[in-house]
Amino acid sequence: MIHDGSLVDVHRVLPELTADLAPGDMVALLERAAWLLPALRERLQAPVAGATAVEEAKLLAPLANPRKILCCWSNFAHPTAKRLSETPLFFAKFATAIVGPGQPIRLPAIASDIVVEPELAAIIGMGGRHIPAETALAHVAGYTIVNDVTAFSHRLITLIGSRGPYMLSKTFDSFAPMGPSITTADEIPDPHALAIRQWLNGDLQIEANTRDAIVKLPELISYLSDFLTLETGDVILIGAPPPIGELRFLSGGDQVSIEIEGVGRLESPVSDQSAKAAP
Repeated sequence: MIHDGSLVDVHRVLPELTADLAPGDMVALLERAAWLLPALRERLQAPVAGATAVEEAKLLAPLANPRKILCCWSNFAHPTAKRLSETPLFFAKFATAIVGPGQPIRLPAIASDIVVEPELAAIIGMGGRHIPAETALAHVAGYTIVNDVTAFSHRLITLIGSRGPYMLSKTFDSFAPMGPSITTADEIPDPHALAIRQWLNGDLQIEANTRDAIVKLPELISYLSDFLTLETGDVILIGAPPPIGELRFLSGGDQVSIEIEGVGRLESPVSDQSAKAAP
């Protein structure tokens, strides 16, 4: 847990309530968040021994074991799109695609034309089915940044000439950088009033705002919950805004920076993956 710019070990702060909580099991922590977070905040009113400054720590992905990663496709107006669906369109990523802050995006040997798609991600705290949009944000535990890295070489338009999301183009290992942390929902009163910026090697590529999403998060949560049970630890990406100018593909040695207002900044180096291993 990050408190006043320092990393605090919840096991040390509340040993009596976290003894059976496995280190790094964020889903288990989220399942207890309703009563654990208030207890933590109360305990943190007093000085805490053994805290580590965030800049001195190596942060891992804040949620390495989500049950589902559900991604909304084409949810921002794009100058090349002839028509945008008012019905949300979703695809999934696998947890093996997740890497943490500072960990590299590895360019696959079998793919090319890799692009960055910076997105606000909502973390489900309280699961449910058939959730009304009016109460949907009460099911959100917090927010983080996810980079929906995509291999354009494996898009459906390239493979079969048809537009649409194709999961395998988006879920190569390392294609879901996540971080830098989870900002609790009470710190983000409106998830659709947040500036999004993305840089490639210091050049600003995207400058937008979550208010521009066509279908807003409460409606996305409600829509998904009519199809499937949302569970604690599920991650929902709201979609990525288009680039300011010409789309640029990633190369080894690049540096990707994403910043979402109130959520933080996610830095990801880019590296070439070694050639495909022999069977």
